[in-house]
Amino acid sequence: MNEVAHLLGLPEGRTLEFKRDLSSLRPILRTLVAFANTAGGTLIIGRDDDGRLRGVASIQDEEERLANAISDSIQPVLMPDIEVVAVGGKDLLVIRVARWPGPFYIKALGSEEGVYVRLGSTNRKAGE
Repeated sequence: MNEVAHLLGLPEGRTLEFKRDLSSLRPILRTLVAFANTAGGTLIIGRDDDGRLRGVASIQDEEERLANAISDSIQPVLMPDIEVVAVGGKDLLVIRVARWPGPFYIKALGSEEGVYVRLGSTNRKAGE
């Protein structure tokens, strides 16, 4: 919990990203693939770009939806650590991805177009 509170005060970077919610899973999946292909990282869901905590409604349902999307959409199988953490009375999803031998890719885009890496605080399509 203290680690998450510390991370919430940091800017986004190569190994840290924040998302407001799970309304669009595609950018979240790209971030997880990029983390796995680069240096690993932590994605925290439930924080606005301005730093305000929004939390995640229906946290158990959303955690299950995210876990299913990761399982169904990323190749080879990616096994991140997904944790529900309460900070300031708000439930957040904290996803930790280790650096794994890959490359990992978005199944729907294929192994040529679906590989992403981190460059600073952004996800970039990997070159050859």
